[in-house]
Amino acid sequence: MKYLRIIIFINILLSFSGCDDSFNPYTDFKEKYSLVSILRSDTTLQIATITKNYLNEDNNFTNHKMLFEKNADVRIWYGNSVFRLRDTVLTSDNGADTIQCYYTKDFSITTEKAIEIEALLSNGKRLKAVSETPAKTEFKNTSEVIIPPIGKNVVQVYWIPAGMQNYYQPRLKMKCEFVENGINKIFYKELPSSVSISNGEKYPVYPKASRNNSVVYNLDAISWYLQSISDSLSSPVKLSIHQNLVLELLTFDIELSRYISISSSTIDNFSVRFDEGDYSNINGGLGIFGSLIKTDYSKLKFIESYIRSFKFNFIFDLK
Repeated sequence: MKYLRIIIFINILLSFSGCDDSFNPYTDFKEKYSLVSILRSDTTLQIATITKNYLNEDNNFTNHKMLFEKNADVRIWYGNSVFRLRDTVLTSDNGADTIQCYYTKDFSITTEKAIEIEALLSNGKRLKAVSETPAKTEFKNTSEVIIPPIGKNVVQVYWIPAGMQNYYQPRLKMKCEFVENGINKIFYKELPSSVSISNGEKYPVYPKASRNNSVVYNLDAISWYLQSISDSLSSPVKLSIHQNLVLELLTFDIELSRYISISSSTIDNFSVRFDEGDYSNINGGLGIFGSLIKTDYSKLKFIESYIRSFKFNFIFDLK
């Protein structure tokens, strides 16, 4: 299902501390529930997942597993509306990935709105959390508008922060077209901000979520990345690159920002890992409930001669 491309694929792993010799894990083991839901502004598909930990058949306390919690009554309050979520299994187009979750396709979020989630489990246990969507983020006019920039070797984009505590995740993407077996495929490629070297090999490095109100892309990294694509193609001219780029900026609300800060993790890797010491705002269990707003900076444009220097075809955009 195409929705897996635009949702955060939630894979929860709960790990618990060991016990001393006087502790009996079989009598003191407690089921713990986790609720994860991250509301987004760029889709009407909102999901939540609820899991519980349980012992294996061999009662191995150190090797417990997670199980999706079915038959829960899950509701989300957004503004003056309430939405009831249904359980389903979402599957990717190629069938390789699936996720059991609760979902609704009835709303997307905007800035500075109160949000609340409540899950009533079949055993009567209740999980609850509240948050507020982030404030509006605007880009500054001092941001770059062309690649490569004139007289400098870096591409910089600046924005006015939504708040001092919010985390931001930038992604610079270029639009590509490639004809394969007579079919024109359109896709996006994320550009790296820098390059790392390990054992003599170069690897792309992408911006991480942070409180910074700007992002810097090294032109050398972008050029290396484009050249590596060109070198991998027998006929680079068959790949068309559009003039316009887009910098997607994800603004995380305070709850998600606290999670990223305390757990030293990110929401961008399509997984959310929880240890008992990590930040959680779920009353009655573990997990995280929050939101993110996506804002696009669309003033960046490639210079034609730069793209053609890598032997790619170049497509002018009307705007």
